Amino acid sequence: MKTHLKSAINGLWLNKWSTFLSVISLGICFFILAGFFLILYNVEIFTKRLSTKAAIVIYLKDQTKPAEISSMIDQLKKMGVFSNIKYISKDEAIKEMKNIIDPSIIELIGYNPLSDTVEAFIKEESLQDIERITNSIRKMHIVDDVYYPTKIIGALKMIKVTLWNLAVAGFFLISTAILFIVYATIKNFYWKKTEEIEILKLLGATPSYIRFPFLIEGGFIGLGGTIFAGSLLFLLYLLLNSKSFSEFLPAVTQIEFPVDILALMPIFGISLGVLSSFFALGKIKY
Repeated sequence: MKTHLKSAINGLWLNKWSTFLSVISLGICFFILAGFFLILYNVEIFTKRLSTKAAIVIYLKDQTKPAEISSMIDQLKKMGVFSNIKYISKDEAIKEMKNIIDPSIIELIGYNPLSDTVEAFIKEESLQDIERITNSIRKMHIVDDVYYPTKIIGALKMIKVTLWNLAVAGFFLISTAILFIVYATIKNFYWKKTEEIEILKLLGATPSYIRFPFLIEGGFIGLGGTIFAGSLLFLLYLLLNSKSFSEFLPAVTQIEFPVDILALMPIFGISLGVLSSFFALGKIKY
């Protein structure tokens, strides 16, 4: 193991400029991949927060009895698709309205024009069934009308689907680019050691013995790329949380930054480096 490790380190040092350029290229690719992940991560958080505002407003018929309202609320709870259900009487609603508009306008009307309502906040995972849920609520005998924010629901679906599709496509494209960079680098290292490899073959070295140092080299290049990308991410994190930047773009500073990604990136980089090195070497013939 020490011999293979030493051989890999020597090989990387002898080809230090190729190694350096490969690490920088991989670092940029990994940084872009991490950017895709951060965008998706924050979109998920944003849509979950936005979904808490996606309330179905149920307008009740006049003269609805309290027992009927309680019964309907129990039915809504049993559906299991709502995170919170809130009953607002017409008297409570008119009090809130007086805080928003001039009370004299309401006095001119001469009566309370509002209805008793129930606000049912739908769970994020149940948003795709919003039409079916509202149709079932409309069939309840005490329900006069149902309103739900179609624009918010549509925006949630469109944003999530679009970004997920873009992220998946970007992930495969960038991952393929990483594989090709390491593949070309290790292939180049292999051809430079053709004479040394032929000597090892004559001495009886097995294919795995010849291949192992190159796999280590690929792993080191992948690790170096993730370390470089991690450094860029850390600098980005410091920039986003700096006082001057938060004053300039306050909304951007609300981006969530999961630290776990920094721990997973080296594993991902080493795995891709070793895998692409394995394909670059192919079958070692005698």
